[in-house]
Formats: sequence, structure tokens, C-alpha cells
Amino acid sequence: MIYLDNASTTFPKFLNFYRNTMDIYEKIGINFSRNNSKKSKELLQIKEKLKNNILEIYNSTYHKVILNSSATFSLNEILNGLDYTNIKTVYISPFEHNSVYRIIKKLKIIKNFDLKFIKFNKFDLDLDDMKLNFLSKKPDLVILNHSSNVFGNILPVEEIFNEVKKYKGITVLDTAQSGGILNFKKISNLCDFIVFAGHKNFYGPSGIGGYLYNPNIPLEPLLYGGTGIKSEDLEMPQDIPERFEAGSPNTLGIIGLKLATDELLKIGIETIKNKKNSNFIKLWSCLEKFSFDLEIVSPKENNIGIISVVGEEYSIKELEMLLESSEIIIRGGLHCAPLAHQHFNLSEGTIRFSVSYFNKDKEFIELENKLKHIF
Repeated sequence: MIYLDNASTTFPKFLNFYRNTMDIYEKIGINFSRNNSKKSKELLQIKEKLKNNILEIYNSTYHKVILNSSATFSLNEILNGLDYTNIKTVYISPFEHNSVYRIIKKLKIIKNFDLKFIKFNKFDLDLDDMKLNFLSKKPDLVILNHSSNVFGNILPVEEIFNEVKKYKGITVLDTAQSGGILNFKKISNLCDFIVFAGHKNFYGPSGIGGYLYNPNIPLEPLLYGGTGIKSEDLEMPQDIPERFEAGSPNTLGIIGLKLATDELLKIGIETIKNKKNSNFIKLWSCLEKFSFDLEIVSPKENNIGIISVVGEEYSIKELEMLLESSEIIIRGGLHCAPLAHQHFNLSEGTIRFSVSYFNKDKEFIELENKLKHIF
């Protein structure tokens, strides 16, 4: 099997994560906020170390880290929890995932704001058009996918958010594909919310994610319930993170993600980025040899490690079946991001190949041989 569906979830993960998560859980797998036992305090220390790891990954000194089940839950909480009294115009990119677009489409009807798209010419930002639009309709809220999960292109966040902050707009950055790979030093302070997923480039487990939060922005929680503190108060506490972490925590996920981010930081984000980029170039070199059969839609430069292709003679479904019958694990279709496909008039979707830190040279040789057999 050649696993090239890392944009969905990375596989494999770090050995440290596999070997030690259950061992720690077996020893201290209780609740860290419901009693004062030694085990509870040890688990709380693991949680705090995880949050410090995440702040380090994102070069942040002022955000609060909120843990929950996923990037999707995070986006639901952020977008549903904002006060829309002064939010009259919302901007998004044409590369947004359904975890943004489905929510914002619903909220547009309920909250009655204008929804506008930042103009891109293929993968290039039309800066002049954006500035004119901001002058006409100031950006009260801007939501960006840092890197497209379809094409891999990295959006110019610093350029866009610098303009947004001139109008004191709220900024939300979805880093499901970029967290753990890119350097956030220049953009972290421009982001009011930074959403992350544990199971992609953090090389952690599924079922845990979260967001970095600028606590100066009022936000209502999405989930109400027990918090382990102030049980006598029938309103959700104002304390952070408890306000946004109702219910029993995913202790297994917290342990796993802490171990994964420990390893990520130990190896070094730059090292992981360079290895992943090297694997991306090898994948590109392999696929471009089949240009008579496959058209590459993704950009070669400024790419997070994702290549989308369409077939010259085969439909997306046919291509997907051919590849998977040869044990090449990819993803076909719209990838939960129909907006990105509309941007390129790809109504049927694409076949998406995506690399990770762990892909081996022999896999690309094997991939080429398998593609020769198919085509």
C-alpha cells in the first residue's frame, strides 16, 4: 500500500505517540478537573504542556488555547459565538472548506450580513481588487483557509490580514493543513482565532483539535454543561478555558496530542517542513511523467504538499477506482470544498495526492511503476 491521503489524516504517526499514549492512559486516565488526586494533577500537567506546545508551534504569546473535538467544532463555536451586532460584512476566500462555508451560509441568513469573496486570479490574490472592496465595504470579519485542502496553495495571510486590521476587523485562520508545517511568527499576532486539527500535521490522534483565542473578543460557547468549577453558577463561567471546555475532556486525545507535539517540536518544524517539501517534489516529478493521462491542477510553488489532478480520458470515479485497486490510497471527489472546485470549474472534483513527513523514496518509485501499469 502507498498511502497518499495525508491531507485527510496523516499516517503513520510518530512512534512515540503509538508506543506511549495507552501506557500513560492506563496509569492516569481519569478526569483532571473533577478531583484533587495525584493522578488528576499529573494529567492536568500533561494538558498544560500540550497547550504550551501549541503556543510554541504558533509563535503566540497572547492567545488562550481551547481544546475540543476538532477544527470543525472550533469553527462552529467561533462563528456561531461571535457578536454580529457590528459585523455587517464578512469576507472569505474561494478556497474555504465546508466547515466554514456551510456555517457562514447559514449565519448570513440569520444575522443578515453581506458575504463577499476575496478575489483570486487562479491562485494569485488580486490585491488591488481586495483593497477597493475593503474601502467600499469594510471587512468586519475575515475567515481564511491558510492552505487549500484541495490544491495545497498557501494563501498570503500576512498581506490580507494586515489590510483587515487597518479596519479593526476580526480575523479567523483555519490552519488544519498548515499547522505544524509553516512558521507563524509574522502572522500569529494578526489572527484573533487560529483553528487547528490534531490528526493532520501534528501527527496526533483523531478526535481532538481546538483553537487559539484572542480573549479580548467576546465569544459565546457552543457547548453548555459541567466545567468542574463554579457548579453553583447556572451560567457558564467567564473563566478561560473552562468557559469553552464543558463536559468530560478527551483525556486519551490530550495525552496522544501532547506526545505528538513533543516529538514535532523535538524534530523541529523546519526539518519536518523540508522533508515534506522534498517528498512533494518527488511526487510532482512522478506525476508529471504522466501528463498525457493526468493534468496537474495544483501549483508547484508555495504548496503545502497537496497535488490535485484530473484525468484526460477517465472520470474522477474511474481514476479513483483504478488507483485504489492498485493499492494507491488517495482521495477522489470534492474533498468537502466545493467552492475551491467552482473556482476552477471542476464540477466533478479532483483526484488528490498528499504527502507527509513519513513518505519514503521507495514509495514514489513504486507509485511510478503502478501508474505505468495503469496507463
